[in-house]
Amino acid sequence: MKNKLSKIELKLEFNPKRNYQLVTPCCHKSNKDGKFSNYKHLPEKYGYCHSCGKSTLPPTRYNDENGLQYEWNITNNCFEPVVLQMYSQNVLQMADQAVGHCKTAKNFVAIEPKYIPKALILRYKDHKPENNLLQYIRLTYGNKNTELVKKLYYIGSSKDGGTVFWNINKNQKAQKAKVSYYTKKGKRTNKFKVPFKNSDGYYSCLFGEHLINLPENKNKTIILAESEKTAIICALYIPEYTWLSYGGINGLTRDKLNVLIGRKIILVPDLSENAVTIMNKKLPFLKELGIDAKVWDMTNGKTDDQLKNEGWYNCDLEDILRGFSK
Repeated sequence: MKNKLSKIELKLEFNPKRNYQLVTPCCHKSNKDGKFSNYKHLPEKYGYCHSCGKSTLPPTRYNDENGLQYEWNITNNCFEPVVLQMYSQNVLQMADQAVGHCKTAKNFVAIEPKYIPKALILRYKDHKPENNLLQYIRLTYGNKNTELVKKLYYIGSSKDGGTVFWNINKNQKAQKAKVSYYTKKGKRTNKFKVPFKNSDGYYSCLFGEHLINLPENKNKTIILAESEKTAIICALYIPEYTWLSYGGINGLTRDKLNVLIGRKIILVPDLSENAVTIMNKKLPFLKELGIDAKVWDMTNGKTDDQLKNEGWYNCDLEDILRGFSK
């Protein structure tokens, strides 16, 4: 090609309206959770997926000196002219067909959300003997405080000694449960269970979400900790905030975060470089959703090696508060 070509720079801007009927081009999953955000003025198959972290971008285009547009043809190993105008509205419909909309049960069957009866929650809450975590809280923080957080978060005990954390939404409906297992010293083990499955219509929400719309919490800043245990115990130490948990380092999903749109929140990752980095990378996503978020970096810039030498590596806020109170 004799004509000099110049690259056409795209100005990518997220479309505030999500298409929940798409099948994502990267993960090939339903976009019912809104994790795939497409770009304005482009076919809907182009965008960014907050689930897998991949961007789907259109082919790079070039202008020649006469204003004609070209794309590189990989098969023919040469530049070829683009016949259609760039991303015009009549192209949009054709491009949408390539994305694949979930319009029939053949492609996607939506499962109606189900909720767990409150009677079952109360049964586990009153179960004896209590789990190791509640016994640890009683021994460390006293009976009065234990009864307070047990009632506040509906903490239950399973027959095999597990701690039952209920995911209760802002409408006071229980959507899911996680059963975690702790030692007598309040340390979490690697064992856990999730008895209510997504495939049956039981979907996660933030642990403690049921607290955010209570009148006494209306003007409180929301703090999101990694673990349920941290949220529970910090609610005793610092009741000026509403304490929730996102349930692990990768638990900040779009479905869980929708309830926080328009709210001020503080994210408290555990003490490690990786945890803090992951949370900082989430901030643009939260801002895009309309959530005013900050990260509370408890590492104070220390490396993992420094934290390990000082005995703080992978500790959480409860470990720090308990250490200062001794």
